[in-house]
This record gives sequence, structure tokens and C-alpha cells, in this order.
Amino acid sequence: MDYDSNHTSNHAEPVSAPVEKGARAEKREAQTIRILDAARNCFVQSGFRGASMNEICREAAMSPGALYRYFPSKESIIEAIAEQDRRQDLMNLAQMGAGATPLDGFIAAVMQHFRDVHERDMASLFTEIRAESMRNDAVAACCAKTEAQFIELFTAFLTYAKANGDIDPVEDIDAIVPMMMALGEGMIMGDVIGRGVPIEKIETILRAMATSILRPVKKQPENAG
Repeated sequence: MDYDSNHTSNHAEPVSAPVEKGARAEKREAQTIRILDAARNCFVQSGFRGASMNEICREAAMSPGALYRYFPSKESIIEAIAEQDRRQDLMNLAQMGAGATPLDGFIAAVMQHFRDVHERDMASLFTEIRAESMRNDAVAACCAKTEAQFIELFTAFLTYAKANGDIDPVEDIDAIVPMMMALGEGMIMGDVIGRGVPIEKIETILRAMATSILRPVKKQPENAG
């Protein structure tokens, strides 16, 4: 952060103003999270169409007037939830490059994504978001933005791995990426973890599928020969 070097420690006013502003920002952030958490609960219980703003107010223990200062409509809450989830999902999947091999990194990132979705009880809400995107242009735009970023992330990762000689995929990456994303979405909506399939078995099956599609290349040590 770039601080103004002209500020001195014995001048109270420039110091107190940012602190107050920061406190207001923290309070607003806390209230926003409170509303979104309440809305998630309502949407899971009643669906996007069934849940009302009054129901969300009751769940958040806030008056309608207070809630509307943060979100003017149910659609704006839906957009905020979709955007919040998009950021979290991208953070999980961005860890792909941290593995010992591209395949290891891919499996670790996707498994973390599945765990996080399950722990946040997102299976039903994810399905609701997808359904709402077919009726609501704002939510559809948010989903399209998320999908485009996922495609860009996966494509760049696999393209680099292929160019580096780490994988020899069975088909063009542009065809593989949307197929793998569709499989991932199906696993999320089906909540295979919630159905009792052990994590280690999911990972074993996922690794077998990814291995057959991406075909990792076993490289010889540099000093071999």
C-alpha cells in the first residue's frame, strides 16, 4: 500500500478519518455477509422463486428498510451470491499449478473444489443458480462470466502442460475443457460426497478419468542416458 509520506504521527485528524472509514467498511461487509448467508438458507429451503425478501429479512433478523439499504432486490442478492461463489471457486481451481505434476495439481484443485462445495452445502443452491440463469438475464450473465473464466483457466493450464510435454491429451484441448467442466458440474449437482461416496474413492475415479483423457507423459530424468 502506498502511504502519503507527508502524514506525521502528531497530527490526529488524518489518522482518525481512515480508521473511521475502515470501521464503517468492516461493518458493511459483516452485514453483507449476514444477508447473503441468510439468503442462502432461504434459497435452499424455498428455492429462488419461493423465497421472498420478507423471509430473508426474518432469517437475517433485519428490518426490510435495513436490508434494502444493502440490496434493492432479490435479484441483486442472487447476483451477489453467484459472484461470491465464483470468486471462491476460482481461488480453489487456481491452485492447479501447485502440484508436483500437472495431473496432481489438477486433481488436487478439483477435489478441493468438490470438498468446498459440499462443505458449503452448495449442491442444491448451485442447481438453483443454474435454473435461475435460464430465467434471469443478470444471473445468466454472472454464470456466463464464471464459465468463461473457468474455460480460460483450464485451457491455459492444459495448453501449457501440453506445450511442456507433460500431457498428450486424447483430443483437442478446446474440446476437452467443456466436456470436463460438464462432468464436474454433474458431480456437483449430484453431490456425490453427500450421497456417501468416500472422498478417496472419488479421487481415485477422478484420477483414472483424467489420466485417460489427459494422458500424462512420463519424462526421463535429465541426467538419464
